[in-house]
Amino acid sequence: RERRRLLEAERRKEFKRDKSRDASGNPKHGDEDDEEHVGGNRWAGGSGGADTAGLGGKGGPYRLEKKGQNVHQISDEAKAQISEEAREAAQKMAEEARKKRVEEIEMGGGDYDMYTRILSEVQGEVEQIRRVLSAAAARQKERVWQRGGE
Repeated sequence: RERRRLLEAERRKEFKRDKSRDASGNPKHGDEDDEEHVGGNRWAGGSGGADTAGLGGKGGPYRLEKKGQNVHQISDEAKAQISEEAREAAQKMAEEARKKRVEEIEMGGGDYDMYTRILSEVQGEVEQIRRVLSAAAARQKERVWQRGGE
């Protein structure tokens, strides 16, 4: 499963997005579909927009990645240009979503605290093994290409 995720990440591309919408202060999950959406504020899992759960935008309540979607990243400066009210509303919705998910997987408050503590202690090693696996997958792909496979 991890290898599949790494290979998927290799296929996904990241783009710089110059346009930026203003965050309204009304964060939402957004509507669901399987299409790639860029720069809007309607669709869940979109990229480079505002107010909805997604990647690369601003004002959304939490990160939400669609499988195989490219990421259109607005600048850090554009992300910083958000009202305090909009930031607080997004944080509040993110906390509510986290609590709901913790309940869904039947994780008690102490379990979540322990999970975050352990995760923070091994975060460096996790990132290191991800880089190693990604490099190994890239070498394997290169070998297949040199043999005339794929």
